[in-house]
Amino acid sequence: MKKCYLALLATTMILALGGIAQAADDVPTVTAKEGAAPTLDGDASDWASIPATVVKVNPAQEGDTANTTGTIDVELKSVVSGDTIYFLAQWPDDSKDDTHKTLIWNKEKETYDTGDDEEDRIAFSFTMEGDYMYCMLAGSDYKADAWQWKAYRSGSAGLIHDKYHIASSTELPKAKKHAARNGKEIWLARPSDAGDELYTSQRPIDNIGDKVPKYLVNANATGSIADVKAKGVWADNKWTVEISRKLDTGHDDDIKFEKGKTIKSGLAVFNHTGDDHHSIAGWNLAIE
Repeated sequence: MKKCYLALLATTMILALGGIAQAADDVPTVTAKEGAAPTLDGDASDWASIPATVVKVNPAQEGDTANTTGTIDVELKSVVSGDTIYFLAQWPDDSKDDTHKTLIWNKEKETYDTGDDEEDRIAFSFTMEGDYMYCMLAGSDYKADAWQWKAYRSGSAGLIHDKYHIASSTELPKAKKHAARNGKEIWLARPSDAGDELYTSQRPIDNIGDKVPKYLVNANATGSIADVKAKGVWADNKWTVEISRKLDTGHDDDIKFEKGKTIKSGLAVFNHTGDDHHSIAGWNLAIE
């Protein structure tokens, strides 16, 4: 079984977007031109004049019967307005999953059990340095800006969880060692950007409600971790997520989007899952 994915390995989720590494001209390109700024409200009507690029995501593992995303088309759009770049992502999903591991009171045990609910997600990565292959297990060394929209843990705060990913053939502090697809070893790290935590977890000792959230979301997070704004709406069996970020945040843990450049990028969609049962693809971002 071939693997190259966003996966839970030990306790670390690995951004390994993509199955087989593709050349830049083998993947679809989303072009961001100068235009009017859309409103981040989850309504795509103000994007009507911008053509969509279809990015087909496929299961990250061949023959994965636990993958509930499958092969689907994700429609991506982008526009630049002044000093800000905007993205629109739309994809089919037959259910709205916007809670995550809700705590459920167990009367017999007098404690909380963790529910099996998991939020829907979409993740993006953009090359920053090195030989980016959008697959962290390919064995190449690189650094990438990584965004993960989580329907509950970031979406409820109007944000994307902003991180960066490092793949290195030499040992890194606070990194996990893995076997790369080229037969060598690779160290992988995925720290959050600087700033406040987007969410913390709780497990109350006493009963404070039959169902309570396990994760407490920080709606007022500041710092580089809160650079990427987002609004997601589920309706008519599909997600619509609108995203905005400054072209240049001034932070060294963020990619600087520059006009006239094409950026290798990755995409992953998670349907009611946070592990390796998701679907992935590569794409390019061309900024004009």
